[in-house]
Amino acid sequence: MKKANTCGCACGRPQKSLESPADAIMAICVLALASDGKVGKRELERMDHMLIMSPLFSGVKSAREYAACVAEAVEGKGRGEVISEAAALLSARLAETAYAWAVQMALADSKTVSPEHKFLSEIRKALGIHGVLAGKINAVTAILNRAK
Repeated sequence: MKKANTCGCACGRPQKSLESPADAIMAICVLALASDGKVGKRELERMDHMLIMSPLFSGVKSAREYAACVAEAVEGKGRGEVISEAAALLSARLAETAYAWAVQMALADSKTVSPEHKFLSEIRKALGIHGVLAGKINAVTAILNRAK
């Protein structure tokens, strides 16, 4: 018998699905981090920064434990199913926020490769983000991530 998913952040609650807009955005970010097939130290650090910067995550103590909790909640589901589940929890304004954070995660290692571009296009469509707005988000994120 498979044990029920329990929260990786030690809150003790079973979680088998995404339950809040914060869960939805974190799930999209976890997918963005993994979209190029590897998760590096800089990407994990970017996720830590996201929780510090965003008021949506003010009650979360550990980004990595929370990400593990959310990852467990969507374990075994396909990427499309997770994106649909997340999109259903987000208002139009928070869908824009989710897309912006996904772009931040994709650019965390200072480059964007083809699988990441494909993922961003997929979530842009699923979240109903207009192409013009997505282009602006992509440009600003690239500007903010310049090192030279």
